[in-house]
Amino acid sequence: MTTKYPKSLAICISSLCLSAASLAYAQSVPSSIDSVFAPIKVATPPSDAYIGLSMLEDGEIRHYNYGEQAEPGSFYISSRDHGLTWKRVNYPRDMVFADCMSPISHEYIRLVNMGNMGVYCIRTEGGINGNRRIIKVSDRQSIMIKPPVFTANGKRIVVAAHGGVAPKGCYTYTSDDDGLTWQCSNTVTSPDHKKGGFHLGTRWNHGAVEPTVVELNDGRLWMIMRTSQDFHYQAFSSDGGSTWSEATQSPFYGTITMPTIGRLSDGRLLFFWSNTTPLPERKEADGVWDDVFTNRDVAHAAISDDDGKTWRGFRELRLNPMRNDSNYVRGGGMDRSMHQVQFVEPVPGKIVASVGQHQLHRAIMMFDVEWLYETERSDDFSQGLDNWSVFNYIDGIKGHCVYNRIAGCRTVEHSDRKGAKMLQLLYEPDPTLVADSRGAVWNFPAMKKGELSANIKLPGHSESTFLLLNDRWMNPCDTVAKHEAIYRLQLSRKMLKISDNKWHKITIKWNLKNGNCNASIYVDGKKRSLQIKPMHESIHGLSYAHFIACPDSDPQPVFVDYINASSSE
Repeated sequence: MTTKYPKSLAICISSLCLSAASLAYAQSVPSSIDSVFAPIKVATPPSDAYIGLSMLEDGEIRHYNYGEQAEPGSFYISSRDHGLTWKRVNYPRDMVFADCMSPISHEYIRLVNMGNMGVYCIRTEGGINGNRRIIKVSDRQSIMIKPPVFTANGKRIVVAAHGGVAPKGCYTYTSDDDGLTWQCSNTVTSPDHKKGGFHLGTRWNHGAVEPTVVELNDGRLWMIMRTSQDFHYQAFSSDGGSTWSEATQSPFYGTITMPTIGRLSDGRLLFFWSNTTPLPERKEADGVWDDVFTNRDVAHAAISDDDGKTWRGFRELRLNPMRNDSNYVRGGGMDRSMHQVQFVEPVPGKIVASVGQHQLHRAIMMFDVEWLYETERSDDFSQGLDNWSVFNYIDGIKGHCVYNRIAGCRTVEHSDRKGAKMLQLLYEPDPTLVADSRGAVWNFPAMKKGELSANIKLPGHSESTFLLLNDRWMNPCDTVAKHEAIYRLQLSRKMLKISDNKWHKITIKWNLKNGNCNASIYVDGKKRSLQIKPMHESIHGLSYAHFIACPDSDPQPVFVDYINASSSE
């Protein structure tokens, strides 16, 4: 049952709920919530991930179809077993939902943009099954409005948004009477991107947008926002979101992608974002609209035990399942990425997260936060390239801001072990590609002190293949990674003092905690005199291995059959 409201407003509200993506389950559903540890897909959300995920007072989890890129239909998906299994629930076309429950009144509240009519609050009266009250918030048009955050022990509601302002920026709506009346903060802006260095052109300068907000233990609010820079930017509020400080660079990499931060039931902070850097901007990029998105194939997660001072994890929550596909653009010319996330915590320490945009890419994932504390990871290619990014881009924009792709690297039959696989790294010149260097990128838990080992077979005169250690994902083919990585090791026999074509265990040991941060190199357990200096500082530690075969007039294949990273902190 709903209350009466203007017909034009009803049309706008119901239009938000007309479409939903079809529900799809994971191939193997966990047997119980206790068995969930590493991330696993359990369903496909009915729309883009940044809104629509809601946990009701009785524990039911719903994902409404508020967002964009949804299939026709009027339904939401529902789970009553903490997110393990989901079912489709049909609803009337004029049904009006609300996302988040007030801890004070137990009413559900959300803010929505109604175009020229401005922003409205939808607030239940009598709980989720009661009436709805529609309250005018602002004449301003706001977009990408985030779910409400309840601060000051629930006495204040803070909603982050952007749009409708000049210069471009973001802001918060706040309410001190449980959503009945609202105020708007000042606007927070960020610097524009400028061409130069590796960039022949200028990135899409959209300003500070898509903010996420959390309340810190000292009472301040922390806002992290999407920008056109290499880093997310941040601002702070000491008055509950009424006013915000000037934005500064945050400690997190992230470019034209959405961050999401929240607090767990035990007080820890959980952060989701794309810890990635796009390809350098090409000459034709003019800063008005992005030429192509090249850093949206992975969503990361990190956790903090000390209210954001330090972070653990930096792990790949979900890699785009289509990232290495040659027909990447199939499924329509819409946004496709992993860069949007929303989450709930149905059981302490167990997370249900909606991730991504296009229906062929997005997923509802479950995991245990203890997975973020793991200190070791390895891969022997028995699962092929499931855990790797290895693609190259075919020149020429297709669909919406995307290139089609090829798998630039591949696994081949092992030369010495029947039935086993090995990664082949081989430069192959190809003028149809945006960049024809061939690379393979692999994630491990972030470590300030640790070691990475790989079993490698080197040809006699290999000089153009490198092993890079980095603190973020960069495109497999991006030769800028050679300059932006923390450590760079040339994989040559001469450099490593190897004299044969056999398999050798190459180990890099690093310690970013002391004054001498030079990494030591070992071959088959024997330390070499070679040391490599860090090319840059790293705030959170290393979390990526990046093999890259660069242009070579006489390319030779390099092979890898095992990799392991482990912490010694």
